[in-house]
Amino acid sequence: MKLKNTLFLLLLACSLSIDAQNITLFRTIYFPAEPHGGLKGLEEFVKQEMEYPDSALDAKIEGDVFITFMIDTKGKIRYKKVEDSGDEILQAEASRIFDKIVWVADDERNENELGYEKIKIAFNLKKYMRLVRKRAYHHLPYDSTLELSDRVLPYGLNEVDDAPEISNATSVNDLVSANFKYPSIALERGISGRVSLKMVVEPYGMVSNIRITEPLAGGCNEETIRLVKMMRFKPAVKDGKAVRCFYEYQLNFVNPGGQIR
Repeated sequence: MKLKNTLFLLLLACSLSIDAQNITLFRTIYFPAEPHGGLKGLEEFVKQEMEYPDSALDAKIEGDVFITFMIDTKGKIRYKKVEDSGDEILQAEASRIFDKIVWVADDERNENELGYEKIKIAFNLKKYMRLVRKRAYHHLPYDSTLELSDRVLPYGLNEVDDAPEISNATSVNDLVSANFKYPSIALERGISGRVSLKMVVEPYGMVSNIRITEPLAGGCNEETIRLVKMMRFKPAVKDGKAVRCFYEYQLNFVNPGGQIR
């Protein structure tokens, strides 16, 4: 409780802004909601997910979209309002991206601690074109043979008809074995153990909203995330349509000079 009180005083004193290339998250309330992948993961998700509308690209329309929101203790959107500023086409794309952010369920946040937060998603033509060159796609790389579900919330593995399947390797283990690098710090310090994470497999086969649920020091978290980002999947299917789906993964680090604990 003492820690929460300290945080509350700090947040009252100033408005904290987390800034990235495409997104700014303004965190000014007592106990803010946490994106599933943390602030870094949120930035990466927006960069992966953004599809600059073609009509806005052609007309060279730029601008910032602000969304005021409230997330409840279960990680669900309780309130959302896209501010009436900027171009409506950009507002629609920002709203689409926001709806796909996964938020952490946190029972330590009670009803009295909930409050309004704000996010800014920026649309800048030059930055976006650099992003397109880096990620190698403009439109999200959906499989055109699959019909897409309208549902935004990810399904659990036990809720889908067909689970995600790795598509760029014979198996997940084969991909990891071929690309695994034991972190140098963990190796030097004799660190062994396990990293567990939960992520979303998107209908276009890439992963997003990666959250470490069982961490390990020495760069092991970072190595696990690097590896899962390399994975491409055939998406989960529900009622004949491609859907978002949660996926859990564990990676063991066995150091020759240590042991799993």
